[in-house]
Amino acid sequence: MMNDDIIHTDSYDFDERTQKGVVLVFFYSEYCVHSRGLEPILEEIADEYYDNIRVVALDIEQSPDIASRFKIESTPVVIILRNGKISDRIEGANPPSTYAEYIDEVLLEYQKENR
Repeated sequence: MMNDDIIHTDSYDFDERTQKGVVLVFFYSEYCVHSRGLEPILEEIADEYYDNIRVVALDIEQSPDIASRFKIESTPVVIILRNGKISDRIEGANPPSTYAEYIDEVLLEYQKENR
């Protein structure tokens, strides 16, 4: 499905993979056409921001407990976490520039906090 820069996670290791640094979490469903359409954009983001963020993907049907915790009712949803806390939530499929704007803003905040 997705490239190697995107880490697949589930209920078992979600918290471990998302507690430190800036993490973009892609909540998707295998059966959602909009989720599949977003994959190439997220692969591009994972490549472009490789040194600064982690991109993880979680299938909400495989991990309904995590989906419930983040109040995910439909897909796709992208949540950007900073040290495990929600910084931004982006619903639906959007152009690459939208994700880049959110990521750049969160990275700037993160860098200020960790100087």
